[in-house]
Amino acid sequence: MTTKSFLIGLVAGLSLFSACSTAAPPAATTPGTSAPAATTSAPAGGGVAADDVIGRIAAAGAGVKTYSMDMDMTMALMGEETTITMAGVIDQTDPANVKLSSDMEFAGMKMKMLQVDGEMYMQMDAAGDSWMKVPADQMSQYEASMNSMDLGARLQEVKDSVKQVENLGEETVDGVRTTHHRLTIDASALTKMTGSEGEIDADAFSYDVWVDEADLVRKVAMDLKAKIEGKSLPITVNGTMSHYNEPVTIKAPPKDKIVDMPS
Repeated sequence: MTTKSFLIGLVAGLSLFSACSTAAPPAATTPGTSAPAATTSAPAGGGVAADDVIGRIAAAGAGVKTYSMDMDMTMALMGEETTITMAGVIDQTDPANVKLSSDMEFAGMKMKMLQVDGEMYMQMDAAGDSWMKVPADQMSQYEASMNSMDLGARLQEVKDSVKQVENLGEETVDGVRTTHHRLTIDASALTKMTGSEGEIDADAFSYDVWVDEADLVRKVAMDLKAKIEGKSLPITVNGTMSHYNEPVTIKAPPKDKIVDMPS
């Protein structure tokens, strides 16, 4: 497991959003105001509360065609704190042809990513207005992450690995009234949740999710230590989702702007 492949999985797969998936006892702060949090726990092994929370998220997500997401991921690399930011729009009107448009910034470098008609394209600052087409033999490292971009489906897959669900009360996220849930999930479920084949320095991780009155995900958060190349890498992720089912247009780059990606 390399740092590159793990980060690709988290950046693309988490986020969220589709709301994506996330993990480990969050030290993340919540924007907005919060009501007093009454905490309740579900029985170990998923329990009735887990079935209820996950079922409602999955049912609400089934009606989502488009949405926007904003995410930031902070980690310590070579002793220095580094943050990756990502803003994207997803169109999953056709489940067989999920479209994605995103902008990322990492260590002062900016990158755009498009997924359209089963193809993926990347644009780097240094490449000007050219788009690099990801070759077929490299698509697999991205596809697993992109396929994890359905939070309800991912949670359903790991439902039996959910050890506890806590209701932490009502909070306001970007002006929207939400309920804050914390799911404690067995560490073995991380790959299914994120699409990244990584390990963490714990037996379980906590996935925080804020859902609105329609059970749509408005925020996710995670704080964990990943095992990468024999080292422990602290990672904190925060993501917000919005603009559900609003019109979006995501198109492939012009053909004369597409170039082959270097091997």
